[in-house]
Amino acid sequence: MKPQSNGEANPVKTLIVDDAPMMRKVIGQILAKDPRIQVVGTAANGQECLNKIRETKPEVITLDIDMPVMNGITTVKNIMVRHQIPVVIISSLVQDGYFAFESLRLGVVDFLPKPSRVQIGNWDEEEDLVRMRVLAASGMRVHRMRRVRRRRMDRGSCRNGSSPGAVVVMGTTLAGPNTIMHIVTRMAPTFQGAIVALQEIHPKILVPFCSYFNRISPLEVLPVLDSTPLEAGRVFLGSTFRGIHLEKDREATGKLVLQVDRSGEEPINGLFRSASRCLEDRVCGVLLTGVGEDGSRGMGEIREGGGLTIAQEQDCCVYPNLVEHALRENVVDLVISSEGIAARLQAWVEDKCPVS
Repeated sequence: MKPQSNGEANPVKTLIVDDAPMMRKVIGQILAKDPRIQVVGTAANGQECLNKIRETKPEVITLDIDMPVMNGITTVKNIMVRHQIPVVIISSLVQDGYFAFESLRLGVVDFLPKPSRVQIGNWDEEEDLVRMRVLAASGMRVHRMRRVRRRRMDRGSCRNGSSPGAVVVMGTTLAGPNTIMHIVTRMAPTFQGAIVALQEIHPKILVPFCSYFNRISPLEVLPVLDSTPLEAGRVFLGSTFRGIHLEKDREATGKLVLQVDRSGEEPINGLFRSASRCLEDRVCGVLLTGVGEDGSRGMGEIREGGGLTIAQEQDCCVYPNLVEHALRENVVDLVISSEGIAARLQAWVEDKCPVS
């Protein structure tokens, strides 16, 4: 996903927060390579960050998690309530599902692993990703972000592992995990369809993120890492870094499986198109908040195949680009608020899969 162009505008004022002096220096050097970004200050912990916000007036904050005095999670809560400044988490705690999940639940732009030269050959990509996230963060409508309520859910006994009669495919990019959490946590535990969602999340975080998402979801949430059979009553999450698509199994049983698509090009379009070809009118495409234009062509194919297409209401999107492009292309059947999407999906699946 490419960041929004900053054009001839002033550089994005960025505050770097990390307790390690070396990491503050490294992140500063990474950001300084792009003239569209201006580092206006640094802080060694969350409390120092909050004290420096009035002085430096940052437009974006990069934030570590594991810090003394005030950690990253507490700092995010304070920033979102008191200042509403976009936050990009840069942390070494990528395998700790709690911190990745909690950060995205609270509404950060993204959760990135700290740049490291340990993995030879990835340094340039890691640097580019940090700069891209800071630039994209500057266009975030933070006032539209809502934290997801954290409630433990009882799934009951609705999960039977059978093939779904209808499938919902969702696509989103930056800040999308928060929106998907909002929708999935509103689903009924008796939901008989399957949900396949692509969101912009670093592959290193996907598995631990899903483990904590499961604690508040009425439906089981599974990360898609390899070939995975599609089953009713479950949510399958993939990353736009790789993409996923549906295909019929090779044993000609008619069952559907999810495959990881490592090309990474237009991943949302790829998912939507594959779902339309496999399911025709038994697929619903949902396009959510995000940066870019991915998804519109796939929505068009779903609509032409007799499926339903839904776009998140623009006033609910922290990044409206994906939805705006789909509306311009006239490929959207319904525009619904993020709060109303779950109920509409429930009704659509019940219509497609009536209980006998």
